[in-house]
Amino acid sequence: MDVQLAQQHKPDPVDFEYTTRDAIIYALGVGCKAKEDIRYLYEGAEGFMPLPTYIVAPGMKSTGLTRWPGLKVDMQRILHGEQYIEMFAPLPAEGTLRSEKRVVDVVDKGSGAVIMTEVTTYDATSGKKIGMQQICAFQVGAGNFGGSRTSPHEKKGAEIPKRPADKIVAEVTSEDQAALYRQGSGDLNPLHVDPAFAAKSGFGTPILHGLCTMGFAARHVLRAFAENDASRFKAIKVRFASPVLPGQTLETHMWDEGDKIIFETKVKESGKTVISNGYIILQVN
Repeated sequence: MDVQLAQQHKPDPVDFEYTTRDAIIYALGVGCKAKEDIRYLYEGAEGFMPLPTYIVAPGMKSTGLTRWPGLKVDMQRILHGEQYIEMFAPLPAEGTLRSEKRVVDVVDKGSGAVIMTEVTTYDATSGKKIGMQQICAFQVGAGNFGGSRTSPHEKKGAEIPKRPADKIVAEVTSEDQAALYRQGSGDLNPLHVDPAFAAKSGFGTPILHGLCTMGFAARHVLRAFAENDASRFKAIKVRFASPVLPGQTLETHMWDEGDKIIFETKVKESGKTVISNGYIILQVN
C-alpha cells in the first residue's frame, strides 16, 4: 500500500442518472412495503421522495478501488467494514448526480488494511451538494505496510448505552432480498447472489449486502422516531459486525439520545449483532 500515492489520485467525477423507478426499486430492496411506505414506492404519492440512503447507488458507480493507484485490492478478500452518510439536501425525485471519490487514508491494522474513501455527491445540473459518504473497506492480509494504526479522518461510531433499548423493531427479510437489493443499489458483487463465488470467499451461501441491512435499520429508526418521514434524516454511521443471510429476521434496538438515535441491529434467529455502534442524526422540519 502506497498511502501518499493513493491520496494524490483524483479520478474524474462520475455521473449517475436515475428515475423514480430506480429509486423505487432501491426502496423495495431495503424492505419498503406499499401499505406503510407508499411515499417511497409510488411516484404519484403526496410527498414522494427517494430514501436518503439511496445515495449509496451513485457511490457504487464511482471509480473502483481495484484500479486505484497505490492500492492492492483483492475483491475476494475485501470486506465492507463501516459506512457513514451525511445529507446536505434531499435527493431529487429523479435526475443526474455527479460524484467525486477520494482515498482519504489507508490505516495499517496489522492483519489487514482499512481503505478509507469519501464520496461527495452533487446535483449535476445545479451543482448543489447533496451528500457525503465515508466508506471503510477492510482488505484482509494487506497490513504491516508501515502505515499509521489510526486516522484523524475517521467518523467514529456511538457507544451503546447500558440501559435497555427504548424501542425495538423486528422485520423479516426475504430469501430473495439480496437479489432484489443488488438491482436497486447497483452493488453487483457476486458474493451476494452466486453460491460458487460465496464459497470461494469463505461463506457457505450468498450473504446480504451490509448496506441493505443498513437500509433496513435506517427505516426502523425513521419509523420509530421520525413518523416514517425520511426528510428528517441527516446522517447515519454503522459498523458491519457480522453477515446476514437473506431470509433472516433483523431486529433493531434503539436508544433515544435527543436528535441522535443510537442503535444496533441483531439477527433474531441467532442473537448475533450485525450492525454495531450505529447512530442516526435526525433534524426537526
